[in-house]
Amino acid sequence: MHFVQHPAGWAVTGLLCLMHCLPAMAQVTPTIVQQLSFGTFCAGQCGGTISVDTDGATTTTGDVIPIGKGTMATPAVIELQAPVGSKISFLETNSLLKASNGNTLSLRLKASSPAMPFITQTPRTSIHIGGTLTVSKPGQTTSGKYNGQVFITFLAGE
Repeated sequence: MHFVQHPAGWAVTGLLCLMHCLPAMAQVTPTIVQQLSFGTFCAGQCGGTISVDTDGATTTTGDVIPIGKGTMATPAVIELQAPVGSKISFLETNSLLKASNGNTLSLRLKASSPAMPFITQTPRTSIHIGGTLTVSKPGQTTSGKYNGQVFITFLAGE
């Protein structure tokens, strides 16, 4: 994540996503096709959240405002290889993104398409995953580059 001071508040651009897979019964192989990005946005005096859904649409709370220039919001897209007929689900996770100065942002993965759990119909399935980023008040979230890892545990069974 990269924060840039903006006259109306804070602007954020960024993307992230590292995936991890722990198969349960069926062998599952994930491939990252696209990383989760919240696009460019700014936050006023109250902070809030910005969410990206499975088709890339954003919603906000508080006084977080999507800017619509620069980096665009995108869901994470993972191609999952698993035996046909496997029941697939993933555990929703929370992660912290850290700046070099020690400040953090909270990220929560949420909805997916197809909705979890689902049964694989083909050996390869494209999964879109959205998330919500919590943006603190500007005094608590300083400019800088924010990085982190997101671990997704896919559960596969028959």
